[in-house]
Amino acid sequence: MGGVGASSVSAEDEPGRQDDARFCRSGEVATGSGRSMGDEMDGEGHCLSDPLSGQWSNGCSNDTEDEEVCTESEPLHIGEEDTSAGEDCGMANPKESPVTYNNVTSNGEPSSGVSREAELAVAEFDGVDEAYRRYVEYAKATGFAVRKGDNVKDEEGNLVRKFFYCNRQGFREKKHYERVDRKRAHKPETRTNCNAKLVISFEKGSGKWRVKTFVQDHNHELFPSAFTNVMAAHRSINDGAKAHTHSMNNAGFQTSQIMGSFPFLSGGICNLQFEKKDLYNYIDEVRSSRIVEGDAAAAISYLKGKAELDPLAVVVYTYCSENRLGHLFWSDGTMQFDYECFGDVLAFDLTYRKNCYNRPLVIFSGTNHHRQTTIFGFGLLEDEKISSYKWLLSTFLQVMRQKQPKVVVTDGDEQMKEAIRTEFPNATHRLCAWHLALNAASNIKNGDFSVAFKKAVYGLFDVEEFEQYWAEIVSKFGLKQNEWICGTYEKREHWANAYLCDKFCAGLLTTSRCEGINSFLKKFIKSGSCLLELVENLDRVVKDYRNNELIADYKSLYSEPVMETGLQSIEKVVSKLYTREIFFQVQKQIKGVAALLVPHRESHGGSEKFMLRKFQSHRVYTVLYHRSCESYECSCKLWNSLGIPCSHIFCVLKELDKDELPKRLVLKRWCKDAKSGAFYSSDGVVDPDRAFRYRYGSLSSTCISMCLLAAQRPETYENALGRIGDMLKEFKTVLPNGDRGKGGHGHPDSCDILDPKVVRSKEAPPGGSSSKPGRRCRRCFALGHDRSICNAGGDDAWDEVTGSSEGGGKRVRR
Repeated sequence: MGGVGASSVSAEDEPGRQDDARFCRSGEVATGSGRSMGDEMDGEGHCLSDPLSGQWSNGCSNDTEDEEVCTESEPLHIGEEDTSAGEDCGMANPKESPVTYNNVTSNGEPSSGVSREAELAVAEFDGVDEAYRRYVEYAKATGFAVRKGDNVKDEEGNLVRKFFYCNRQGFREKKHYERVDRKRAHKPETRTNCNAKLVISFEKGSGKWRVKTFVQDHNHELFPSAFTNVMAAHRSINDGAKAHTHSMNNAGFQTSQIMGSFPFLSGGICNLQFEKKDLYNYIDEVRSSRIVEGDAAAAISYLKGKAELDPLAVVVYTYCSENRLGHLFWSDGTMQFDYECFGDVLAFDLTYRKNCYNRPLVIFSGTNHHRQTTIFGFGLLEDEKISSYKWLLSTFLQVMRQKQPKVVVTDGDEQMKEAIRTEFPNATHRLCAWHLALNAASNIKNGDFSVAFKKAVYGLFDVEEFEQYWAEIVSKFGLKQNEWICGTYEKREHWANAYLCDKFCAGLLTTSRCEGINSFLKKFIKSGSCLLELVENLDRVVKDYRNNELIADYKSLYSEPVMETGLQSIEKVVSKLYTREIFFQVQKQIKGVAALLVPHRESHGGSEKFMLRKFQSHRVYTVLYHRSCESYECSCKLWNSLGIPCSHIFCVLKELDKDELPKRLVLKRWCKDAKSGAFYSSDGVVDPDRAFRYRYGSLSSTCISMCLLAAQRPETYENALGRIGDMLKEFKTVLPNGDRGKGGHGHPDSCDILDPKVVRSKEAPPGGSSSKPGRRCRRCFALGHDRSICNAGGDDAWDEVTGSSEGGGKRVRR
């Protein structure tokens, strides 16, 4: 049936051959013939003479179930016979005679028009692998698959004969039909005791492998060519597809999206050589292979590898019970340098569901001179206790050389608040305004109150005006006895702009920077991500933010903004000092000068007082100008909170006929050269460690810009490469001991650290890392499995009713 033609061999070519199901027992060695079979078997007794025949190494799954691995085969000595052929599986040896074909001469040379079968029958091979490859090609073209079979060795232990079979050879053993512990439904029958095979033998004289036996007859239907790519044995993911998969996976694409792109690359889904489950298996296989020695150990090894390339990178971790990973903190040299420049305002928040252990992830962030998000470090905590927060903040300070921030922005977590009070005693703790507004909407379900509350948070009040406004809205909405209102009012010094307007916050009124990072992380990281994937993807996020800074640097340094106001002398000076984004903010203030009036001006010794108001506005702002020190103070407090001059100060400069911006009104953290200069300790002495970190970070930023330009053309690339090589030689002679690694890396050996346990976090769902309910079976409607492994029967099963009055040909349930 479906056979191509008959070929036969003599009995002496295959002495005592018996069915594989007889030889291949899990962990057994056949006796009586001197031959021991090391074939694999699946859970139903199918012989798998080689692991490659039943399990595809590129991620494809086979159709066998409950696989058992047999012992390695022992040599079958030539001349010994096995008289038990066909006892177990009932497989009869085919009729054997010398190989003959039409169109083939007796000496083995094919004539013209010779068929594919004839070519294979007289072929010579340099090795077993080549013969297997040729037989697989023939099988794919014919419509069946191949399994590797027995090995026959001579007395010296050399392989002299190899068997290849049709993958439907043998029978499923009866014991697998009678298993009482079965949890899955039976898989369809695939074995038909097919006798098709190819046997090759080694000729010592020529050193070649030749075909000894070639049986072409199959006792089953052969597959059409359209189905060969669906067969597990013929499915494979080539190197190009693997490279494409890795690239898209690293870019954050999901496996289903990656699979959806391949039909467009291959000219149609029919041209694909693999299925969706093959791709899933391959990605899971790669993922598992990277954490063979443990997830925590792999993550720490990755971080330490980065530390070897970066002399300032630091990774600190602790052990908890059972030698498992406790807390973890890491920060590289560029992060520490950015903190030196922009660490006056620090925002951090906890994010959940970013790893399979439910460990809360802490991201330390701030804003750079382009008002972009910059990251200072990452922390992974064992739990959310006060002691854990204290460890994290103290470690952060230690890595950052005890430089404390001036303002810390977080949500309203009480444990975190207590840790900040202890570790950052001089910092102003500001509560996130966004979280407050969210809590106001959820606790006081009144849209008008939410609007009024936001005005209380952001409004330009002084303390007295705020107290009056708060009393008015509480009375208006009848909330004097509301518990949430009372508790929020007690913390007003941590969120009301009236109390915080004189504190520099660099525009960070919320933890939206952290939320933005969390949103960006969702593209790469899921709740099931392991620690190694977490740290790698966080590294990608950092690189993306740094690339944003590089682009902003380029735009600020190599382009000039358009002057739009009448104070062009001051505007031009400002455009050369500030970065592009900050200049636009300052330009808005300069434009506001046109709407200001100066109704009163008076002098008091070395100071001068200006009273200003907007056109058709009754609110008056006061600016004090001190001639001796060229300082300006405005009652709007914009300079104090944002670090840029307000429109009132620019109006005073116009009144004083100033044509440039005083140096005291220029905050360096907003300038183009914010990352240049030297760092000093609190007593005014240059701190060597800070100076080294500063120089390191400054050179890193400059080199990135240089590399971007030099790589544009081959000649500039060669020139830069040559000069860098010369400079390296020069520096090595001047600084023979230039290795300056200051970063501590926690414990010296991470190979013995175990993976952390799954913890219960505040925002984690009760059932684990996923909030989705378990899978529901469509056959018995129970949770925890699907219909493919359901063993329910009788009245609990679905029946197919076709053409009956009960269901009208539809699927109904009894």
